[in-house]
Amino acid sequence: MCGIAGELRFGAQPSQADWESISKLMIRRGPDDAGAWQDAHCTLVFRRLSILDLSPAGHQPMVSDDGRYVLVFNGEVYNFVELRRQLEQRGIRFRSGTDSEVVLYALATWGRDALDRFNGMFALAFYDTRERTLLLARDHAGIKPLYYLKHADGLVFGSQYDQLLAHPWSRGLSFSPAAASLYFHLGSVPAPWGILENTGMLEAGSWLEVRGEGTISQGCYYAFPRYQPASLRGGEAMEAVDAAITRAVKRQLVSDVPIGAFLSGGIDSPLVCAKMQQACGNNMRAFTIGTGGDATDESQDAIRYAQALGIEQTVEHVEPDDAVDMLDDVVAACGEPLGDFSIFPTLLVSRLARRDFTVMLSGDGGDELFWGYSRRVGALMSGLGDFRHSRRWRRAMR
Repeated sequence: MCGIAGELRFGAQPSQADWESISKLMIRRGPDDAGAWQDAHCTLVFRRLSILDLSPAGHQPMVSDDGRYVLVFNGEVYNFVELRRQLEQRGIRFRSGTDSEVVLYALATWGRDALDRFNGMFALAFYDTRERTLLLARDHAGIKPLYYLKHADGLVFGSQYDQLLAHPWSRGLSFSPAAASLYFHLGSVPAPWGILENTGMLEAGSWLEVRGEGTISQGCYYAFPRYQPASLRGGEAMEAVDAAITRAVKRQLVSDVPIGAFLSGGIDSPLVCAKMQQACGNNMRAFTIGTGGDATDESQDAIRYAQALGIEQTVEHVEPDDAVDMLDDVVAACGEPLGDFSIFPTLLVSRLARRDFTVMLSGDGGDELFWGYSRRVGALMSGLGDFRHSRRWRRAMR
């Protein structure tokens, strides 16, 4: 991952923020390179985790050849090779092999319509120096975070919520009761809310455009369909799901640095590991954290998965005191309230893998979708009550 931040000022006054300090807040997101760009109205800063084209040609903020457009981009666009060909047919010549440069010229060529052409996970800020407009956008599924703060003098944004808090415009903002209520119900503050008034997170598949004279507009370029009737059943449905997972894993293996995988005892990460092994052969490694043999310890199941798949695995066990010792690090890594205890093993396994790898693949949501843990199945079934005996439920289970 990388990190982005910046602001658009409605007047021509110089920025009052300490951008060097704000940039350092996200150094864990991008330890390989740092950059900044500024004019009389806009400031953009960037922290890079190098994945594609490790040369200085991938430095950001990235400026178009004519100097009109400036981009900071966090994430990956998996179909960038196809988009690059389309842009080259229009006469655009590229200086690097990065997807970031493709995103820059795609937005310069197609405007906001380019967002729907991107297949990937991203958060970006795109500045037009001539029109004095700043476009913020987030990927279709909201994988990459992007926070913003609205102020009478402009708008500030960042990959982390604590970057907003480090900006002078956050002083005096009041607490949001609505966001607090959501946090205590859900364990997190979902988009578009922020824990402070006048702050928020850009929603998935959405954009926000700020103009230099002070107007702000927002819109949605993609929304998941609420319901689609099932067109496949049985073996055909299984084959379709298998093909979709295979495509998703393959397109994320494009990298100029080593890629590993996290492996737990559920369903999602073993599926990812199996597909990685099919694509990479035996040249892959998986990492697992064990929790001392208690009821939540998945390490033994993960070891059996690794043995069945024939992949190299690194396992490290931790004790409860280890979690207490890393509490400050967890708070710093989150940057905002988060009531999900899985952040502790996630941070630990990330540190373990970082010794040898830059990029890690894992699964998220597969266990909920495919009922990967028996304890969750039991809780769901008990919550269904009499509905599980209904004709509609039996039909859904077929």
